[in-house]
Amino acid sequence: MKPFLTAMAVALFMASCAPTYTPYSVKPDADQSCSHLRVELARAKSVSDGAAKNRGLSAQNVAWAVLFLPGMVANEYTNDQVQRRAADRIATLNRLYTVRRR
Repeated sequence: MKPFLTAMAVALFMASCAPTYTPYSVKPDADQSCSHLRVELARAKSVSDGAAKNRGLSAQNVAWAVLFLPGMVANEYTNDQVQRRAADRIATLNRLYTVRRR
C-alpha cells in the first residue's frame, strides 16, 4: 500500500508541472498598444514552445509512462490544448498588431 501512495504522491506532484495558459489580459485586446501586443505575443510563443518541449518523448512523458501511464496521456492532451490556445492567441494578436501598425 505504501508504494502505491508514494507513486500517487509523485504523480500529483508531477501533474503540477503541466503548463497552463490563460490567453486574456486585463485590458481588451483592441485597447492594447503595439508594445503590449509584442509582449503578449512573446508570452504566447514562450508558452507554446514550453508545451512543445513537453510533448512526445520528453523526460516528463517518460516519467509519466514509468509511474502512471494515464498521466502521460493526460500530459499529452494538456500540452496539445495549451499549444492550440497559444496558436489561436498568436493569430489574434498578429492580426491586431498588423492593424495597429498601419
